[in-house]
Amino acid sequence: MDKKKKIATKNVSTKFAAASAWDKISPAEEKELQNYAKRYMDFLGTCKTERETIDYLIEKAQRNGFKPIDGGQAAGSLKPGSKVYWVSKNRALCIAVIGKQPISDGFKIVAAHHDVPHLDLKALPLYEKHKLAFLKTHYYGGIKKFHWCAIPLALHCFLITKSGKHLSFSIGEKPNDPVFTITDLPPHLSYKIQNDRKATEVFKAEELNILAANRPKPAKGDEKIEEPVKAAVLEKLQKEYGIQEEDLAWAEIAAVPAFSPREVGFQGDMIGGFGHDDRACVMAAFEAINEVKVPENTAVVILIDKEEVGSGGASGAQSMMVPDFLCLLVEATTRVSSYSFLRKVLGASMVLSADTNAPIDPNFEAAWDAQNSGLLGSGVWICKFTGSAGKSGSSEADVEFIARIRNLLTAGKIPYQFGEMGKVDEGGGGTVAKFFAQLNMHVLDLSLPVLGLHSPFEVLSKIDYHYTVKAYKAFLEKKF
Repeated sequence: MDKKKKIATKNVSTKFAAASAWDKISPAEEKELQNYAKRYMDFLGTCKTERETIDYLIEKAQRNGFKPIDGGQAAGSLKPGSKVYWVSKNRALCIAVIGKQPISDGFKIVAAHHDVPHLDLKALPLYEKHKLAFLKTHYYGGIKKFHWCAIPLALHCFLITKSGKHLSFSIGEKPNDPVFTITDLPPHLSYKIQNDRKATEVFKAEELNILAANRPKPAKGDEKIEEPVKAAVLEKLQKEYGIQEEDLAWAEIAAVPAFSPREVGFQGDMIGGFGHDDRACVMAAFEAINEVKVPENTAVVILIDKEEVGSGGASGAQSMMVPDFLCLLVEATTRVSSYSFLRKVLGASMVLSADTNAPIDPNFEAAWDAQNSGLLGSGVWICKFTGSAGKSGSSEADVEFIARIRNLLTAGKIPYQFGEMGKVDEGGGGTVAKFFAQLNMHVLDLSLPVLGLHSPFEVLSKIDYHYTVKAYKAFLEKKF
């Protein structure tokens, strides 16, 4: 009997482990990384509401040669390399570069959401109590309420007055602007009222009232003003903006942190700021499609609203907005216009659901399964499924599509990692993936890790952002 040869195993790895992505970047790429980070910080500091994000990106897209598409284009008029965009209800933005391959081969889509957790003013927010004026709020998305107290806040306003005048302005963003805040109890007085509350109730929703003014409106002669501080605020709004109290009920007014993004850490290798979830993926996808010239398949970036509250509404991923836009592309690139053909195109399409995820935090590592957690600074994050507990509310990527993405990332030398959001019965979260999967598309969650998710000051690594741009560009551009 022949003796079997022994196979040396001393250099064979038995474990996959994500390495630091910082070890992968070349000196030549370092300048590009810093340029991406600089542009991203400008975007993040400028765009703190959904409308501001859309306006900012449209202006940038137009500068880069993208033209609006509205359904009036002649059939077959768009050719490989044509660059178009489409806006839905001023709340969602779709961008595309037409590819070389027939549209029947499907789209390559990166889908991200640009809404972020924040505070909205109620319809009738202004009131006076104990010689102080306050603004009532209604929080948007999943927040820890106590995060929003004792920090400087800015108000971002968009409204249309009764006379039809469009107004868009912010208070609190410029260096000399006044800011707003939500006051907290001093520790001397919080023993009975606040200290024994659960974390979810340290601040209750109806206690998130924004401090707005203290100085009363001066009375003239024998004039008696019932609420003089509130009256002073209304007088200010009238004089500076022409706003009546009723106009506030018809407006979009968001309270957001009144500070700019900053580099974090001794080396400035991280970025802290408001809205990484999910504007990091928004800007990464936008950077990627701007660098695409003539892709193999038609490349599409879809930037969606309302993800933080379930993806409903006319601008959310559950709406008909997505197939409406893709139908416009089909009609403008072919001479075929039928429901069955559109369904064929959708079934052949591939989607990266681009939504940030929560890496393991060393301060609270018990919330994660360390072996199946993402790490800050280890590259793009692949999540085969989302949801919570027993994969509730998730879609799960098909292995055939995952294999294609694996080969794409390997060929592009793009570092990647795997992870779930926390332990099985303790964590979880949703993305827009399941809504694209419901259209019979191939879908995989691929994004980047963010510490302090949903807080007013989230933190990401520049290296993860850099490679996320690279991954999205490779996906949109190449045939695989």
